[in-house]
Amino acid sequence: MVVTEAGPESTRNASRRFLLILGLIMLVAFGARVANLAVTQWDEAPTGDARFYSETAKLLVEGRGYIDPFRYLEGYPDLTERRELDHFGQPIIVELPPGLEQPTMSHPPAWSMALAGARLLGVDTPNQQRLLGVFLGTLGVGLIGLAGRELFGPGVGLIAAGFASIYGFLILNDASLMSESLVVMFVPVATVVAVRWWRSPTLRLATSLGVLAAVGGLLRAELIVYTPLVLIGALVVRRFPWRRTLGHGALAALVMALLLAPWIVRNLTSFAEPMVLSQTGTTLAQTNCDATYYGDKLGYWELYCGGIVPATSPDAIPDESQRDVLRRSQAFDYIAAHRVRFITVAVPVRVLRMFNLFGPVQTAKYDVVVEGRNLQASLVSLAEYYVVAALAVGGVVIALRRRLALYVILLWPALVVMVAVLGFGNNRYRVTCEPTFFWLAGLAVYWAFGRIREARRRSDSATTQNTAISVS
Repeated sequence: MVVTEAGPESTRNASRRFLLILGLIMLVAFGARVANLAVTQWDEAPTGDARFYSETAKLLVEGRGYIDPFRYLEGYPDLTERRELDHFGQPIIVELPPGLEQPTMSHPPAWSMALAGARLLGVDTPNQQRLLGVFLGTLGVGLIGLAGRELFGPGVGLIAAGFASIYGFLILNDASLMSESLVVMFVPVATVVAVRWWRSPTLRLATSLGVLAAVGGLLRAELIVYTPLVLIGALVVRRFPWRRTLGHGALAALVMALLLAPWIVRNLTSFAEPMVLSQTGTTLAQTNCDATYYGDKLGYWELYCGGIVPATSPDAIPDESQRDVLRRSQAFDYIAAHRVRFITVAVPVRVLRMFNLFGPVQTAKYDVVVEGRNLQASLVSLAEYYVVAALAVGGVVIALRRRLALYVILLWPALVVMVAVLGFGNNRYRVTCEPTFFWLAGLAVYWAFGRIREARRRSDSATTQNTAISVS
């Protein structure tokens, strides 16, 4: 009876201890993020994507819908296009004042909607919105710890959360007023659901995978691919019964389609050209040009490669879908004309740059200009990244030797490689796979400490035995 009662009690105590330590780690994470925000971003005016998210949230609350904030605030052409005009010296046929209301899908809407909801609660200044990112990033650290416990045990979970709490690139992301804080929350949740389905497939978990696919698609377009890859892996890697797997896949697809339907219908009916999830043409044009194939920005992106789309009359201002089609065509034409360079140079360098194996300091300097980051903080973060990445490689080796299933968590780095191949290498875009690095690095550290403890026990046991023999 004593053993039977002690078992659950011991488990509860271990769980409480885990949650207490995890809570302390989250306090450290919160403090580190607030300190970084105060030093590097406080009172900085949002620019680029951060400004897009902040302004679209404001326009949503004002009831204007999900419209292009730059067209609304700056007219046609907007500030970015004017910079392109200054660079290329192209003429503009028509100029219109601010107040243009054109629908947008430059970015999926989840983060803008989250900021809009926060504005309704009084979180409306850039500093307050950045504090929201800090809070969500801290929750992400906790979720990384919980997911690590699910994957490899409580010790690994706490070490992974510890890494995440002081990891510079996450800290910089959380102060950036961009969607990466939500991504850091999304990835651990999706991983746990996928792992549980992988271990014991149920219709409830298949439904959850469908929900997560839809949420991922509304957060960052590539995240929608995770669920299909998990299901494909079940057939190919785990050799699940194909009828059951296809049934679960059909259920997940139905749930995903139902949840995405309002966004997709809105896009199909709001633009001149058919659009589904988000625009891709501008990014493709900015990453497939001479500057990114031959220049200093090899494997990166160049703003001026997008190109202005002149309007011929006030009634013929191209909407986002028309610009997207034109720029996508421009990109494909460039790729076709530089096919060998694309395959042998551009794509490999994009992947290497994404993982800081090509031009790491150069990429950090670009982050200063493009992301508004502090260079010293970026360089410190880069050093941390190399330590975590090296430990993660060790974690892969350990996991393979112990025959631990890695497919579900290694899908995240695979998705980041896909983003690099189709786009460019960037520190911020790597965030999707960084929880995987923490889990694997945590596994390596936990294994190393285990070996050290085991060696000490053997040494102590040998010493005790030798002492006992000597005394006798």
